[in-house]
Amino acid sequence: MTTEEIEVRIWAFVVAVLALILFGSVAMILYAVTFVDQTVGEIAEIDKQYLAMLKDIMLLCIGAIGGIAGRKGAYAAANMMKEEK
Repeated sequence: MTTEEIEVRIWAFVVAVLALILFGSVAMILYAVTFVDQTVGEIAEIDKQYLAMLKDIMLLCIGAIGGIAGRKGAYAAANMMKEEK
């Protein structure tokens, strides 16, 4: 296996783990909002903190996935343009 193949597999694993964290966070938020009883018109303070923490985790994962995908996409595009010339 070449170095590039190993790097691609590692990046794929990292992206898959981050996507799993993101989808898990989304599922937790949907469950918390949909199935957990709340008082009318107000959400408990601990639930506000929990949702804020999940939102921060989701934003971090989205940014990381975008950065990784952008890096690999820019690298692939640069290689394609170099090969065309």
